[in-house]
Amino acid sequence: MAMKVYSPRRDFVIVEDYFTARQAADWLRLVTELGSDAHRGFHHPELKANRFHKAPKYPVKKFMCLGLYWNPKDYLYYETIPGSGVAPHPIPKELSALASLVLAEYFPVQSFRPESVMVNFYTADSSMGLHVDKDEPNQEAPIVGLNFGSACRFFYEAEAGQMRDLRIPGNSIYIFGGSARRMRHGLGSIYAKTLAPGAEDFLGNKERLNLTIRQVLKP
Repeated sequence: MAMKVYSPRRDFVIVEDYFTARQAADWLRLVTELGSDAHRGFHHPELKANRFHKAPKYPVKKFMCLGLYWNPKDYLYYETIPGSGVAPHPIPKELSALASLVLAEYFPVQSFRPESVMVNFYTADSSMGLHVDKDEPNQEAPIVGLNFGSACRFFYEAEAGQMRDLRIPGNSIYIFGGSARRMRHGLGSIYAKTLAPGAEDFLGNKERLNLTIRQVLKP
């Protein structure tokens, strides 16, 4: 399929079908291998306690960080995984290179230093409520997202403040920064029978793998 590039709002860019089937399979193979590590791979962490739950679980059952670890229990970043003292996997060089490449082409910035990658594995019964990515000390650098597997419903805050939604297919990327860096956004339904080419050996119907590449610290 040919790539489709569009901006639903200012400073928010989506590139559909950015990855070929072979590229998607290569990325999914790499992430699956990293996720299989017993100490640094996929796990289901606790979430910050609230008035409804003393020890709620993160809404996505399989979670992993590369580079700096974002702790869902206190919303802070760490060089080691809290409770284990083990350092997360480093960010693969090819992933850092990809972030630089897509930013140069679709969202030019003076500099960008990938320091943390959040990896979320979504299934039919997982979603992410409306939130603002405000836990990074650096809230100026853009966030680069990669979506593999099935298409998802993405909610976002338009410039006038109203909430809208769109569909992001697998094998796509999205970038938000500038005026959109602190927009409210969330993830709803995963659409059935939308598995993108290249994901067949790694993901099933209504499953998706999402990576967000972030610069955490200020220059």
